[in-house]
Amino acid sequence: MKEEKPMSDVRLIERWLPIAALGEESVRERRFSMAGNVLPPHNSLHVWWARRPLIASRAALLACCLPASFDHEQFLPLIGILGDPVAARRRNDAAIRMGKVPIGDKEYGYPRAFKHYPNLDKIETISPNNIVTLDPTAGGGTIPYEASRLGFTSVANDLNPVSATVMDATINFPVEFGAAIVDDFSKLAHRAKLELEKRMQGIYPKEVNARVEAYL
Repeated sequence: MKEEKPMSDVRLIERWLPIAALGEESVRERRFSMAGNVLPPHNSLHVWWARRPLIASRAALLACCLPASFDHEQFLPLIGILGDPVAARRRNDAAIRMGKVPIGDKEYGYPRAFKHYPNLDKIETISPNNIVTLDPTAGGGTIPYEASRLGFTSVANDLNPVSATVMDATINFPVEFGAAIVDDFSKLAHRAKLELEKRMQGIYPKEVNARVEAYL
């Protein structure tokens, strides 16, 4: 009887990763747009000095779990890169060099990848319910946040209590409280704004269209 060889445990990230596409999509994720605020919502909750791009974290997490044999052509659409971001960046740069107004986000032909929710149901080589991620120095919480969106069990912490609190609010609260948290947050933010305006009166000179609670 022929002895079966054990399956390889080499992961995709050990053999291949689309660095150029991920790099451009990561830059695009944080790029200003004339269309309005298109940045990830959690970026505005608390300014963190080393926040990792969502798309890069998502790619790294999945590539650590998928086997090295996973189809490369299937990986980019899976994480939300539905076109060629490198080629789109080159076309925009060429327009700038020629003195033209770049098309911007429309040139990419798909929404920013962080808005995409990966569907792992049809991926036979991965079982989200059986995956646990650990990030003991999670900082801004990008890795546990993306792990949660992928359906993984996520364990994370940070020595900074502000970081731990922000992670709790961005990852656990929406799951626990649902849409009701939006109304609660709006009410609390309004109360805080009114109190801050009251306390800041008279400290800074009056200016046209200036917000006293955000004086810098």
